[in-house]
Amino acid sequence: MSNSAISRFSAGLAALGVAWLAERRAQAAAPQLLVFLHTAVKQRALQDALSSSLPGVSVTTVGRIADFERKLAEGPDAVLTLPVVLRSKRLSISLAGHRAGNPSEKYVLVGADAAPVPTQVASVGALDILGRAGTTSFVEELLGAQPKVVRVTKVEDLLPLLQMRRADGIVLPARLQAALASASRLKLAERELPGSVGLPAVAAVAGAGSAIVAAMRSLPASTSKLVGVDSWH
Repeated sequence: MSNSAISRFSAGLAALGVAWLAERRAQAAAPQLLVFLHTAVKQRALQDALSSSLPGVSVTTVGRIADFERKLAEGPDAVLTLPVVLRSKRLSISLAGHRAGNPSEKYVLVGADAAPVPTQVASVGALDILGRAGTTSFVEELLGAQPKVVRVTKVEDLLPLLQMRRADGIVLPARLQAALASASRLKLAERELPGSVGLPAVAAVAGAGSAIVAAMRSLPASTSKLVGVDSWH
């Protein structure tokens, strides 16, 4: 390679480095929204949809409680997750998601062939939203019983628990039941659980949190539907 070619190559690398650094600085300067939710779509798809709907906001989605806690420690400006998770971190709701005018939703206990009886299941599968102890307590309160709780990190990981008979039933939001049933060859039966659980909500954490809250109020309906709500109040 000639000296002139080497110089051009080096200049190109330097330009790429400058562009990368500028992008990183822009991301650092943008308001940061941390999202910890389990939905019917992949985490990447949810992150892309929220990023497109919230221009100027840097969105990070995670699906594991450990990743959420690590990112939360880095100091995002706002957090989007379930109210029960916000309460566990002593964060206050700044904006609540609603569906059909209600800020909460029902959960169901799903089994193969027949709807399980909450007080008679020895083991249940559930999405891990609060870690081992917290998720176990959450599920026990929903069921009014104390079965063994098998935690998973993805919605699609719930079905194998029934297929491989690792759990007598699985607990999940009623809104996710249709997507679960469409992906299964099992004959699923559900039982609605008493009580209700708060729908996804936003907490302003740092200085730019209020700007993110304001932007979330105008989130497109299609993106809100991915999150599991139809309006924000």
